[in-house]
Amino acid sequence: MIKKVKQKSFFACILSIFIPFILYSFFNLSGMDLGLLYPTLIAIFIGVLLFYKFNLINHGLETILRENKEIQKYNEIKDVMLQISNSIVHIKNMDELFQLFVNSAIQILDKGDTASILVKNDNDLFEFKATVGFDLSKLSNIKLSMDETFLNKSNYKKSVIVKNPALFDFACIEKSYYDSSQNANALNITSTISTPIIIDGELYGIINIDSLNNQDPFNQEDMVVMEYLTGQLAVAIKNVLLFEKTLFLSRYDGLTKVYHRHYFDELFDNLYERATRYDEPFCLCIMDLNNLKKINDLYSHLAGDLAIKHFADILRKNIRTSDILGRFGGDEFVLLFINATYEQVKNKIESISAIISKNPLVYDEYNFQVQFSYGIASFPHDTEDKKELLKIADTRLYKNKPTKKTM
Repeated sequence: MIKKVKQKSFFACILSIFIPFILYSFFNLSGMDLGLLYPTLIAIFIGVLLFYKFNLINHGLETILRENKEIQKYNEIKDVMLQISNSIVHIKNMDELFQLFVNSAIQILDKGDTASILVKNDNDLFEFKATVGFDLSKLSNIKLSMDETFLNKSNYKKSVIVKNPALFDFACIEKSYYDSSQNANALNITSTISTPIIIDGELYGIINIDSLNNQDPFNQEDMVVMEYLTGQLAVAIKNVLLFEKTLFLSRYDGLTKVYHRHYFDELFDNLYERATRYDEPFCLCIMDLNNLKKINDLYSHLAGDLAIKHFADILRKNIRTSDILGRFGGDEFVLLFINATYEQVKNKIESISAIISKNPLVYDEYNFQVQFSYGIASFPHDTEDKKELLKIADTRLYKNKPTKKTM
């Protein structure tokens, strides 16, 4: 429509220039010889005036067109961010959020052909978490230091546009990582916008949007769009982290990171119903520390907490992933061993006891053993009643406790 308006305005300007000559012809036919000077001068004046007006109209139409494009882009960004916000409810983990975002960024940024998100790990190295246009499995072994990323180390909160990123990669990153990037076709790019993901003032990760077009590299407007999008991503990440933290606290004990009593009971109910329905054996084992009070009295309650955590860590590392470990409270723990007999569980607990005796807890300049007692009850051999199973294990624990001097 705007193109048609511009064409009509241009033709109107051309026709208007001929008006003085048309009038000249009319007067000439009427017998009045006025000469060509006057119509020529008038035509030039009208032409200059109309072309000035045409340029004003053309500039106004281009401004409208540019503003319409900006509004369209804004609406597109708004729709994508709304899609991301609505999807967060259904996202199961952070990697899904990252993948959704890079897909959306490519959709919004017309010049974007490929994309990647890198997240900083506990060792301050950046790992690939989501990609578009690259094989993520081929990039998963790459861990980049800050100096090996496109960001400016002294001003890492600012986005940068990198021309010919392959030259930067060749000069800055480790050769094996460069080869991995080349193998994943991650170096055939002509320009990149690298934008930091900032969470609570700290660098959380980086999103890179790449162009394969030599003729039309990224510009400042593209950078502004990416900084806005990444700011929205940071908000979404905070929401997911908060949700994950809330979910974690609803299931796990804060000190030991094993299931707390409430969630363990829920898992126990599910296991018991399944075992009853399908006649599957399992064992329940209750354990508690023998010398926690002595540790608290001699070394402080902080040492006591460390002893509980030390005990839980060893338990977690030495049971199967299918087994269920929970903290009942204080220094008491409970374990469910699925499809296991009494003898198998007893052997497992004794082996854990041996491991603990070889790994004393170090606190300040002190080394001391964490000793524990246990009681085991077997389903359905001992009983088929869930409450009775707990009672039997608890009774055996206290019968066992006085006799265990080094456990």
